[in-house]
Amino acid sequence: MKNIVLLICFFLVVNAHAQKYNTLAGIRIGDDFGISFAQRIANKNTVELNIQPGTFAGNTMYSALIKQHYSLITKRFNFFMGAGIYHRQFTIYNFETTKQNTSTGLAFTFGAEFTIGRLSISTDYLPLVTIGNNNGNQRFYTTSGFSLRYVLVGRESSTKKFFKNLFKKK
Repeated sequence: MKNIVLLICFFLVVNAHAQKYNTLAGIRIGDDFGISFAQRIANKNTVELNIQPGTFAGNTMYSALIKQHYSLITKRFNFFMGAGIYHRQFTIYNFETTKQNTSTGLAFTFGAEFTIGRLSISTDYLPLVTIGNNNGNQRFYTTSGFSLRYVLVGRESSTKKFFKNLFKKK
């Protein structure tokens, strides 16, 4: 009986809406500082754009990802996984020369996100699989990051919607 209750609770939590926002924007700190935008496109899906211009370390990276969110405990705290594409440019240092290298390919992502008020904090891990590579033979690269973003367009809770509709004047 206890296992059945746990199983029902698990499915209720997984099927709940997993984000507390519609639109986010802010900073992402990974290999270098950058900016990050996220837009909800379905109940548990977002499209995320990360732009890392290479301001400090000189490593530029652009990625576009589609992520699926799964709530943990509440929709304010969730984990996600997804995939997309990336393009990065970085410097290779040898004993005698320095050369620029570019790579393009598939990006996979998984991580966790916590939204409190209008602030969203997330951490992610991105395995990158290179499809097109200029001046190099590295086919797999990993990076991780920390994002601090502001909720530009929030999402009304289902409890709030219920009470609004309940007391709505006809």
